Amino acid sequence: MPLVRILCFFLVLFLLAGTAQFYLQYRERYNDNSSFQIINFYKEEKNSADAVFVGSSCTFAFYSPLFAYENYGIKTINYSSSGMGMLAYRYAIEEVRKTQKDAMILLTVTPNYEMQYLGVHFMSDYMPFSKNKIDFLLKYFTQPGESVLNSVGFFVPIVEYHDRWAEMDKDDFIIDEGIKGATRHQYYLGTVNDISEAYYRSDEKMELPEKMEVLMKDLLDYLDENDENIIFIFPPKTYKEDEYKQMSKLYDLITSRGYEVLDLRDSFEDLSLSMKQDFYDINHTNIHGSIKYTDHLAQYVMKQRNCTVTDDPKWNAALEKYHEIISAHVLDVETDMKNRDYDLQFPVLSSIKQENDTVTVNWSETPGADGYIVYRNEGNGFERVFETDTDLLFSDKDIEKGKTYTYTVLSYREDNGRRLYGNYDYKGLTIEVK
Repeated sequence: MPLVRILCFFLVLFLLAGTAQFYLQYRERYNDNSSFQIINFYKEEKNSADAVFVGSSCTFAFYSPLFAYENYGIKTINYSSSGMGMLAYRYAIEEVRKTQKDAMILLTVTPNYEMQYLGVHFMSDYMPFSKNKIDFLLKYFTQPGESVLNSVGFFVPIVEYHDRWAEMDKDDFIIDEGIKGATRHQYYLGTVNDISEAYYRSDEKMELPEKMEVLMKDLLDYLDENDENIIFIFPPKTYKEDEYKQMSKLYDLITSRGYEVLDLRDSFEDLSLSMKQDFYDINHTNIHGSIKYTDHLAQYVMKQRNCTVTDDPKWNAALEKYHEIISAHVLDVETDMKNRDYDLQFPVLSSIKQENDTVTVNWSETPGADGYIVYRNEGNGFERVFETDTDLLFSDKDIEKGKTYTYTVLSYREDNGRRLYGNYDYKGLTIEVK
């Protein structure tokens, strides 16, 4: 009996420590989303995905599985985490294959081959304990300049996070947000940056750093050995001069081994991505750019695979919840990919002014547009307030003194009896009523 009691005591202690460790682990809830990408991947039903997108934050910031499901009824999921570098790719792919054996895998490749501690944490902390997890951590901590002793907090995270309880709040106990890992942080939803000055391209190529070449060859050998036919993606982001040239060399290496590369580095126009509006920083799309990118990649997946259109109550619920989150940041028709014309430019807002009890907004004519919809934002998101076929101004008399209003205008065109909605100025023009 004493032995049984001792065993029960240690079993309970082990379970309590495991539970505490799970919640103590570091999660940048609204700035990164990395941990939720990994957590939600393991919540998906086995062999349910048409495709899995693997890679760093350039994966989950660019591609939205919920938008793909909303418009095309396909189930695609992300296995991605911020800072995931080349060293981690093969281990991420092996994790995917444990539960999604037949899914198409699309690997987003960036120049990052030197992973940092935080990036290793984001990927490994929520991986189930397995030989693959051990192999990944040992691969990282047996590199020159590292030490296996530094890995203790990665194998047993409570060692590293045991004192984090003092900074925890109620959000740390929310593990499943019910939105399948969809990106929701403030920069993705509400930031618009012009990246055009940072954009660089070249026809030149540069020899790869030795470590980058070794890691990529190791990955390709692994793919050959496991008969994997994955698709590589070079995302449309900004690259430093050396990085761009090295990626071109990397393209040659990958394709020489018989693997397909979707080189989207210079595909801003083909993807209808605006350098002036569709990014929240030089490396990541905002939600507006993500919608366009997702549309393109979802259609690519459908062409490559015989996807079954699904209507899943769990996905529907996640989508409904996500729309509640993003409603203040996108227009009511913006995620309707099948009724969008991304090439229809946005009306340029030329002026906004107040005269007595009226605010007037003016905009320029958009080539190819058959009409315009004016939206007004009083602080909780844009709502339709006016529609016109020919006018290039809107006079708003439904205003209150002391309130601030923001206006923007969406263009549309008619196509065989249906409307195709174009682009709009995400920031709009703002005025405080005197």
